[in-house]
Amino acid sequence: MSDNGSRGRRAARPQGRTTERTSRPVSPVEASATATASLRETGPQRFQQRGVPEARRSLPQALAAGFALALLVIGVPVALLILGGPPPIPTSLPGRDDLTATIGPEQLVGVLLWIVWLAWLQFTICVLTELRSAVRGVGLPSRVPLSGPTQRFARALVASVLVATAAVGQAAAAAPAAAPEAPPTTTISAEAYDGQADVTVQQEAPPAAAPAASEEVEYRLGDMVLDPEEGAELVGQKVYIVQPPDGRYHDNLWDIAERTLGDGRRYQEIFELNRGREQPDGHELSLARLIYPNWLLIVPADAAGVDVVTAETPVAETPPAPPATPPLTPDQPGGQEGIGEAGAGLFADFVATGEAEAVNTNPHAGLIDAGLLAAGLLASLELIRRRRRTPEPGDDEVEAEVALRIGADPDRARWLDYALRHLAASCQEAGRPLPPVYTAVVESASVELLLAPARVDAPEPWTVLDEGRRWIVARSDIAVDPELRGRVLAPYPGLVSLGRSGDRDVLVDLEAAGGPICIDGDPEATFEVVTALAVELATNQWSDHLRVTADGLPETLGVFDPGRLRLVDGVEPLLPELAARRADRLGADVLTGRVRPGGAGHWMPEYLVLGTPPTGELAEQLVALTDAAGRSPLGVICAGDVPGARWRIHVDAAGTLELPALGLSVRANQLSWRSIEALVGLVDPDRSNDPDPAGPNFNEAWLPEIRPEVPQVRTLVTEAELATAPVRVYILGPVVVQARTEIEAERRALATEIVVHLALNREGVHPTVLAAAVWPRGVTAAVRESTFARVREWLGFDRAGSPYLLTTEDGRLKLSENVVLDWDVVCALLSQARQVRRPSEEADLLRRALRVARGPVLSERPQGRYAWIARARVERSASDLLVDAAHRLSVITRDGGDPATAAAAARAGLRVRPAEQLLWRDLILAQHAVDGRGGVMAVEGEMSETLTGIGGIELAPETAALLEELVPSNGGRHRDLA
Repeated sequence: MSDNGSRGRRAARPQGRTTERTSRPVSPVEASATATASLRETGPQRFQQRGVPEARRSLPQALAAGFALALLVIGVPVALLILGGPPPIPTSLPGRDDLTATIGPEQLVGVLLWIVWLAWLQFTICVLTELRSAVRGVGLPSRVPLSGPTQRFARALVASVLVATAAVGQAAAAAPAAAPEAPPTTTISAEAYDGQADVTVQQEAPPAAAPAASEEVEYRLGDMVLDPEEGAELVGQKVYIVQPPDGRYHDNLWDIAERTLGDGRRYQEIFELNRGREQPDGHELSLARLIYPNWLLIVPADAAGVDVVTAETPVAETPPAPPATPPLTPDQPGGQEGIGEAGAGLFADFVATGEAEAVNTNPHAGLIDAGLLAAGLLASLELIRRRRRTPEPGDDEVEAEVALRIGADPDRARWLDYALRHLAASCQEAGRPLPPVYTAVVESASVELLLAPARVDAPEPWTVLDEGRRWIVARSDIAVDPELRGRVLAPYPGLVSLGRSGDRDVLVDLEAAGGPICIDGDPEATFEVVTALAVELATNQWSDHLRVTADGLPETLGVFDPGRLRLVDGVEPLLPELAARRADRLGADVLTGRVRPGGAGHWMPEYLVLGTPPTGELAEQLVALTDAAGRSPLGVICAGDVPGARWRIHVDAAGTLELPALGLSVRANQLSWRSIEALVGLVDPDRSNDPDPAGPNFNEAWLPEIRPEVPQVRTLVTEAELATAPVRVYILGPVVVQARTEIEAERRALATEIVVHLALNREGVHPTVLAAAVWPRGVTAAVRESTFARVREWLGFDRAGSPYLLTTEDGRLKLSENVVLDWDVVCALLSQARQVRRPSEEADLLRRALRVARGPVLSERPQGRYAWIARARVERSASDLLVDAAHRLSVITRDGGDPATAAAAARAGLRVRPAEQLLWRDLILAQHAVDGRGGVMAVEGEMSETLTGIGGIELAPETAALLEELVPSNGGRHRDLA
């Protein structure tokens, strides 16, 4: 647990549990009362100190304190009224005679009466404040202004009375007459229907101890257990526990923001997240300067060193009864026999654990939690960047890319694709049809398929479970075949992920619906889910030749893959075409067609995705078009209710998605308008935030007056200094950090990322900001500090004993000037090349810079790391500068009669941006000077293969014209090479 919670409160967990997961001091009286040993208090009383009352606090002392309270609160006003009457109250404003009159005994008595009455009122208010605090269990009572000594005296009297009362109660509880009772025995039976677990509790003990179903969830903040009400409110949030005073220091919002967010000025964000929310002591945050110890403060999602509130479901000691779900009939929604049988039992866990998922307040949080969806979007983004130069992103676009890289799981997407194609190849070799899959559950180490109807003839290495309703395969059981993807077409192109349950991605095969699919619920969430489905279908790896036609969705979505996703204004004109396709498939089996030699490509599906519900005649036409007794390669997904829909998906405002026909409940994949706009802004030139829109674009001539600007470096460093530096950081190519000492292999990736982040921010980074970058999903303060200490030890110390990882006076982490970054060396060389006048000197500097650059920025990086690199804005800058340097060197050396160096310069630039046809033209000219026509033909073939592999990029007019000039084709074949 983080330090902020080590002194925090511990709330109760539900009754009826047999083990204590957290500990607290237990008094001898409580230890003897075994009837209550398994129970803990709930609510605010968790702040009160438990224990046996001290012996010296006797009943006479409590009676004396109670008598003193009664005397002061009741006796004093009674005595004042009897002896002096009510205090004199003026009936008019004082005149001149009153102000100049002699002060006599009557006036003095009147003033003294007012002083006593006011003192009594102040004391009474203090007593009431202390009583309220003690009864409600408040950890720190409210302060009464100008009443310090008086309030302390009132607190002492109230405490004496209440402690003695508690002692009497505990003594009665410990009396021998109160024989301990055996703890109640609970038996649980579960029946699942459509995925919903129905829990029946039978008690052999008094029913008062029976736990409610809702109490079975235990909410935790680190190792602290929260009460169910508060836990349900805070689950998924990062929560900071306000610390008690330490001497004269009191915790405050500014310091909390400084420690967790790296910037004290962000205290206002914490204030806004908690304003008006009731705290454990019953108070609410109304003034930013007024917080109390043990308050639970929600902090922004990028806070570091703060725990997340999670929900845990206790595991039953006895195995649950097998699901007893009757099979669905064709008359029921869903339509296919057996769908939901396996899912009911399996997804009951998903329903139970759904509340435990983290809720992120980041504006692009939907991308952070969408592993497979984010993987497809990231692949499309990188493909576009390989094809052409993309615009300079704005701040929101950068944050969207960071969220995308945090959430993307390309390794799992590749694993799912490979597992499905391997299954299709195995079925084809065995002459069997593909299994009728309707749901897939994907983890990093396994893929599980749910079937309806059941099949038991699974090929090796698949394992049959639940009488053929489930097939599962482990990743370690499948041998890697690099040529499998090119040899086997996708068997289940209609699989799309609905969301996640825990760390598992849950997908459904839309073909299995056999009819329209409608999504309803919260309007905004519904639209975001429909958009996410359309985008994933158009960008995932496991679908071949699939086409998605979208109506009513953002038209900018077409920028990702216009070949698979077309956007239309109305679907009515497309219905005849789709009806003809349906007639061709009528009576045939989709899955059999896909494994039939030569016929697989004809059975790829097409989906209509509608952002608004169809009405009237259009709705009837769509139902008739997609209605099928079995699987269909044509389908309709729409937002809103559609009469006759086979699957009805419901999503609420919190993002919980339910598909009752399959017994499924997950955290939904969502794609918001803001995220769409930001992602499109990363690749669409029309939405560029580039301050220099006239800068060089793809395939344009790079004129000297518009060459990219070289970033300024703090100090000019050379290749020699890079080679001899005690710590060397390489980011141009595969990322490498070289130090004089070694670090454990399993810690190297994280330590390297920390050093790279600091190397790109030489002015220093606050530890909490650095932690938020390298641990985007959160980390405890203890882990953070131990990791930074380990990195400091790895980098080592100079001869004077100073570490290469420094801590500045304001608490920032920064690297020593003796740590050298290869990017700084390249910038220094390129800056000098811009200043020299002789071409030979410029060529030498450019050659040295390109020799240092081994490739694009972070060309090889561990999955899930360096999501923050977009904020550094170094990838695009480095790419532009290195392409410019390569082009410039190629031109200078070619004009100087050195075509071999010109060709080497062009190839160095192509390592950074392989689709840059400016460099391909440089290479063509250089090879023509070396080998003539043969050299040009060789480069032409190499270029065609490269551009085709990247994504079928067409030749630029300049490139085609150059090829036609050097190697005339008499037919213009160069225009169609790629």
